Amino acid sequence: MEIYLKDSLATENLGKLIGRACADGDVICLSGHLGAGKTLMTKGIASALGVAAEDVNSPTFAIMNIYQGRTEVRHFDLYRLNREEELDDIGFDEYAGGEGVTIIEWAELFRERLPEEYLQINIYIEDEGRRAEILPKGEAYEKFLAEVKNFADLSH
Repeated sequence: MEIYLKDSLATENLGKLIGRACADGDVICLSGHLGAGKTLMTKGIASALGVAAEDVNSPTFAIMNIYQGRTEVRHFDLYRLNREEELDDIGFDEYAGGEGVTIIEWAELFRERLPEEYLQINIYIEDEGRRAEILPKGEAYEKFLAEVKNFADLSH
């Protein structure tokens, strides 16, 4: 599924639609160049889960932020990691896919450590906006994406 997002608000709103479909154990992986909108998408997802948007910021230097909403939201940014062993140092496997919702920016850097099933969102800067490519990895996320589409149909 591909969606053109005309501005930052559209990017955040898509995040909100995705967040409405999230449940404990869900893993959302975000990929895109610097400035593509990964953290903005995360703000939308977290907002739909009851986290104040102003509390969400890029964990580039912290590597992981945890936000409390209706469920715990774990927000990883793997950009600064150089070796797979660094994932062990931060307890990545204990957090990714556990209770709460996990959002991973730059997940493509360590694809071999991702859970078997997850929702992949690639964000590309295009013209004045962005294009989001949403790819379900596994049957559970095919159902997840169908639910997101239902929310989108209801929002018109």
